[in-house]
Order: sequence, then C-alpha cells, then structure tokens
Amino acid sequence: MEKLIGDRKFYRRLLIIAMPIVIQQLITSSVQLVDNLMVGSLGELAIGSVSVVNQLYFVVIIVTFGAMGGAGIYTAQFFGSNQKDKLKQTFRFKLLIGLGIACFAILIFSFFGENLISMFTENPITIQGGLDYLNIAKWVMIPLVLTVAISSSFREIGITKPLLKISAIAIIFNVILNYLLIFGNLGFPKLGIEGAAYATLISRTIEFLFLFVLLIIKGQVFNTSIFNLFKIDGLLLKMIVITAIPLVINEFLFSFGQTMFLESYATRGDNALAAINITNAISQLVFITFGGIGTAVAVLVGNTLGENKLKEAKENSLKIITFAVIFAFILGIILFVLSFFVLNLYDITAETKAIAQFNIRVNAFVIPIISLYMALYFTLRSGGDTRSTMIMDSGYIWVIQVPVVFLLARLTNLGVIYLFLIVQLLEVPKVLLAYSRYKKEYWLRNLAKENDENAKRLLKATKLNN
Repeated sequence: MEKLIGDRKFYRRLLIIAMPIVIQQLITSSVQLVDNLMVGSLGELAIGSVSVVNQLYFVVIIVTFGAMGGAGIYTAQFFGSNQKDKLKQTFRFKLLIGLGIACFAILIFSFFGENLISMFTENPITIQGGLDYLNIAKWVMIPLVLTVAISSSFREIGITKPLLKISAIAIIFNVILNYLLIFGNLGFPKLGIEGAAYATLISRTIEFLFLFVLLIIKGQVFNTSIFNLFKIDGLLLKMIVITAIPLVINEFLFSFGQTMFLESYATRGDNALAAINITNAISQLVFITFGGIGTAVAVLVGNTLGENKLKEAKENSLKIITFAVIFAFILGIILFVLSFFVLNLYDITAETKAIAQFNIRVNAFVIPIISLYMALYFTLRSGGDTRSTMIMDSGYIWVIQVPVVFLLARLTNLGVIYLFLIVQLLEVPKVLLAYSRYKKEYWLRNLAKENDENAKRLLKATKLNN
C-alpha cells in the first residue's frame, strides 16, 4: 500500500505541477460549455454544424500533440539531465513540425472542407453552416500550433502557473467576443456561427501573443533564435522522429477513430449529432484531469528518468496512477449529479435532452477507467515506449471499437445511446492491455543517457572509418 500512496511532500509537488493545468482546463471546458450554450441558442442545426467542424479541428490538434509529443519526451528528460543545447533543439523541432501541420491543414480545409463536412450529414443547412464556420476557423491553426509548442515546453520543465493566467485571459476574450459577435450586442454585427469562429480566431491569437512574451521572459532555457531554427543535430533529429512517428500515427488514427464514432452516431439523425456535442461539452468539465496527469508524469516521471533515478520514477508513476483513479472517481460523482439539471440550460428538444443525459451518466461511470488508462499511457510514453502505445491505443480503436460501432450503426436499429454505451464499455479491455505493458517496464529508460551513448558510438565509428 505504501508504494501506491505518497507522502505529503509528494502530493504537494504533484498539486503544484498539475493543479494549474487542471484549473486551466476547467476554465477552458467551462468556456466551451458557454460557447456551446451560445451557439445552441441558434438552434440544434447550428450545434451540429459547429460540432462537425470541431471534430475536424480535433484531428489536427491531436496530430499536433502527437508530433510534438515525440520531442516533448526528450524535452522532459534533457531538462532533468541539464542538457540545455539539446533542450533548445527539441523546441526547434516542435516549431517546425507544428507550422508544417498547420499549413497542410489549412490547404486541406480550403479545398476539401465541404467534402469533409458532408461525411457527417446530408442536411444542406448544417453543411453550409459548418462551411461558414470552417472558412474562418481554419486560420486558427497557425497561432494554435505555436501556442502548443510553447506551452508544452513550459509544462515539460515544470512551469505551469503562468500558463493558467494566460489561458484565463484568452478565455475571457473568447467569451466577450462570442457575446458581441454571435448576437450583435453593443453595436457589433450579428454574425451567428461566423461570429463564434471570429471569436475563437482572435482569442487564440491573443493567447499566442501573451505566450510569446512569456517565452522571451522565462523561456531562456529552451528558447531559440529564429536564425538557428533549422539547427538540429542529425542523431537527435533521428531519435525524435523515430519516437514521434508512432505518436503521430497513433494520434491521427485515434482522432480519426473518434471522427468515425461521430459519423456513426450521426446516422441516427441531427438530434443524435447535437446530443453527442452537448455530451462532450459537459463531460469535458470532469475530463480535466487528463492534462494534469500528462504534465505530472512528464515532470515526476520523465524528468526523473532523465536524472537516471529509475526506481524513483517507477514509484512516482504508481502514486500518480493511484491518485488519478481516486480523483476521477470523485469527478464521476460530480458529473452524475450535474446530469440532473445542467441540460436545462439548453434550448433543445426532449429527445435530444434524453440522449445527452444518458450519455453523460455513462461517462460519469467510465471516467475512472479512462483516467487509469491515461495515467498508464502517459507513463509508457515518458520512457519512449511509443510503439506499444500506438498498438494499444489507435490499434485497439480500429481493430475493435470502430468496426463494432460502424456495423451496429448500419446493420441494426440500436439507438444512439446504446451505440455510445458499447463504445465506452469497450474501453475496459484497452486498460488491461495498457496495464500489462506497464508491468513489463520497457518504459523504464533514460533516453537522455541513451542519446549520449549513441552519439559516442557514432563518433567512435566515424574515427575508425577515417
């Protein structure tokens, strides 16, 4: 039992690292809920339009996290081993790969936006609304990827409090701009769905500008000159890419799998599509722990692995996993209670409300299971075991969950609530796979030390060949 429960000093450090991220995500989720309510006042078709675009947006965000996550594993370990030059190189990689993804996404959305939206609905009003939103929101990609590059690097070295303040500022701007531009208040034009898109674009740009200032003031340990942007050691670049490729493939397949879930749910009509969007918006209020788990693992496990304290890293991982499950159980109770009255805030039909209420309660029961999985996932990733995370994450989704929900949606008359329930219950075997891999301890590695040893071997081989 002592291995699972830490002392007061451990939890103090854990809360210092994780709580700013949890609070930041709580604020973000709360604002997303407010956005959802504002857009929802325009009607269920408007909710459907925005939810489809947000799903496409989600794919790009998740792929960005995956690509930068490969470098982030090294960021955490190089910080732990005090290798500042290599720390800067991981940040350069993040900037380059992020901008590449953003430009590619903008091109895809520009030329194939209508085709992508049409995958989810045949309703011309929903399609046009989604296209109007996407044509503006696609430009969010550029400030977004730069924001992810900077904020993730700060998190990986344990600096989280300033990120909370900056996020709060951006969120306040987003709410105010939504109020002004969606409804045309205080003399501003009434833009509806397009107003929500403009609000997102402006607030994301403001967030990036504040983070850029923070980077200059407090990010010297990993910040880099624009003239050195392409200076990345060949061996380190190779190792980052080898680590990142499984993450990128995993995150793309995972996010695309989530998109396929939404597409299957949408076969049950616009009510189902709106209900799923509402379910996700409300559930995010308690899914806030996941970002905190990832940051805590990066610092308390990743940094410790970089310091070559393997035993301490293992002990820390067990304590984080235990804490994550207990905290998620409490949040699940809160979500269940919320399901009784929060939907009264929406102007939706009784059918949509009933679907959303059932799904929210399902999430309330499965959040401890998902939280356990996320803690195991981030721990495996912290030690570079990215191939196994790809197999058990996106591999499992595409071999099991996607085929099941796809066939059930087309070959049966099951309601959307049962499709949703089955998908969520299929999370249980995935947790067992993750725990099995965790117990084998392939993740318990000092990647920073391995990088140095590989560099020495390469240098020695080069001298012998000469």
